Amino acid sequence: MQKITISEYKFFAKFPNERTARQHIEKRRWQGHPVCPHCGGVNRIRPRRIESYYRCLSCKNDFTVRTGTIFERSHVTLDKWLYAIHLLSTSRKGVSSVQLSKKIGVTQKTAWVMLQRLQEAYKFNGLYSDDGPLPGIVEIAETYMTNKETNHHESKRLKAGQPVGKVDILDIRERSGHLKTVVLDRCIQAEVRNALSPGSTL
Repeated sequence: MQKITISEYKFFAKFPNERTARQHIEKRRWQGHPVCPHCGGVNRIRPRRIESYYRCLSCKNDFTVRTGTIFERSHVTLDKWLYAIHLLSTSRKGVSSVQLSKKIGVTQKTAWVMLQRLQEAYKFNGLYSDDGPLPGIVEIAETYMTNKETNHHESKRLKAGQPVGKVDILDIRERSGHLKTVVLDRCIQAEVRNALSPGSTL
């Protein structure tokens, strides 16, 4: 199948807001007929008064197109999710959480969680690999996640006077599309050697 990509200008024209993005995802997922993700029912689905919500009269559960997907329980709008997918799919050098946070206007922590979910989805579809070294041209980006003291209960704060719980993370991407994320708990040179196949290019 031939891959079809569109420019950012066309992307924003096609998905200018949350509603257009949701309608696109509903069409792709359900082909025009909502399916209950809880029981699989299709015949007794009714739209709720709240836009985008549906109720299955068979199992009495409410759901949206987000239910059972990487978008579930996320406060990020679907147009931003689609743009993140677009960036990840079209960028030859990969996308860091810092870049994504600036592109779509969310915190770096939120962007990092989004990238983790997207990478899991890519893994499910055979585009993400955490087994063995990567061949060919491999690109690596380093980022940090800091667990701020203010996020902890008063009784659990270390009061060290500086950020604690900082985690060093390597995002490793093969140009053909395979991805992996490594939490750096040893020498960076050792992780890089472990990530690359002999003869590959960093």
